[in-house]
Amino acid sequence: TVNVYGTDLGSMFLHSDGCIYFLFGDTFGPPGPPDSSGDWRSNTMAYTSDTTASDGIIFDGWITDSTGQAQALVEGDHDPNDGSGEVTKIPTAGWSFQGRQYLWFMSVKQWLDPGQWEVNYAEIAYSKDNGNTWLSSGMQRPGDSHFIQVAVAEYEDSLYFWGVPAGRYGGVTLSWVSPSHVLDSTAYEYFNGAGWSTNEAEAMLIVEPPVGELSVVWNPYLQEWLMMYLNENTDCIEARLAEQPQGPWEDPMTVVCADQYPGLYGAFMHSRYLENNGETVYFLMSQYGSYNVFLMKVVFQQTEANVNEPLSYHPNPFTLYQNYPNPFNGHTWIKFDLPTENWVTLNVFDIRGQQIRTLVDRVMIPGRFTITWDGKDDHGVPVGSGIYFFSISTGEVTQSQRTLYLK
Repeated sequence: TVNVYGTDLGSMFLHSDGCIYFLFGDTFGPPGPPDSSGDWRSNTMAYTSDTTASDGIIFDGWITDSTGQAQALVEGDHDPNDGSGEVTKIPTAGWSFQGRQYLWFMSVKQWLDPGQWEVNYAEIAYSKDNGNTWLSSGMQRPGDSHFIQVAVAEYEDSLYFWGVPAGRYGGVTLSWVSPSHVLDSTAYEYFNGAGWSTNEAEAMLIVEPPVGELSVVWNPYLQEWLMMYLNENTDCIEARLAEQPQGPWEDPMTVVCADQYPGLYGAFMHSRYLENNGETVYFLMSQYGSYNVFLMKVVFQQTEANVNEPLSYHPNPFTLYQNYPNPFNGHTWIKFDLPTENWVTLNVFDIRGQQIRTLVDRVMIPGRFTITWDGKDDHGVPVGSGIYFFSISTGEVTQSQRTLYLK
């Protein structure tokens, strides 16, 4: 009835009118992908008052144009997929505050190999009329930001944003901001391993790559934060748990894989779609082959040992792991375990032993951390191809790993 035959994603947010709104990505008319189809819209939005997912979710309606067709909220330019302009605008998360609706979208510059794409920027748009018209806020993130795609949740009167870069091969970083200052880029603070910094460049990875589309909710049954996302390497949707938004996040649990549902991706949750206080979690999953969105559920069973006591972090020995990927071209991720609070330095050296980049130089709390090296020196100049060394030290212990950078 609204000319939606194929779409994807479906991140959800609760609005002040009591309805849950669903943000979809590229949307097509009949017959829908993978066949040729018309009426391409970069994004669409439906809404519902139905909070019982066990029998399916029935939409009350869609944001429509004058003809009754689902309309784009922030339309993309639909330029050719050659990196010369903007192919589309994809919403990755939404939220509501004081009667306004907000959406975080990415401007896609070019779709590359599966799981890889380039973006021009990410931006916040907002609506003052329940989603019927949208305005550009001008609050943008550059294309190389770690907050191109986000999951958002309210916590302690703040908005927390778990961010990943463009594509599905990056890791997760975390920021927070007061809801009233969400359009002020200088008001955000970023978790840097020891606390919070106003410099996005100091944001440290709290979940190692690869992480695709992600969603985060508080789960009352598990008494922990629940994160779900696509692992492009395993072709599985995974779940992780943590007591705090910044972690430490536990090892991943496999939820569902492509051998059951080929071309799966996404995994968007909302706190209204929990059953038995969160023992059963409903989520939205997309499939590329049929190109549509499906309602799924997963049941978590808390073990008896964990019912009466919270999970705690059991520190591993101080360890610097081999970076991934290695060899690399562009970015690589460096993971290490820190068993006790300490001052940590992590530096990059060339084959001659010359220090070329300082990645960490601060006090850090215990945990597992993953940071990124972009193949540049301290002045932002790309280094040449060759062998480089990562050296991490706490003042008491030093460990090193070797890597190969290929331009």
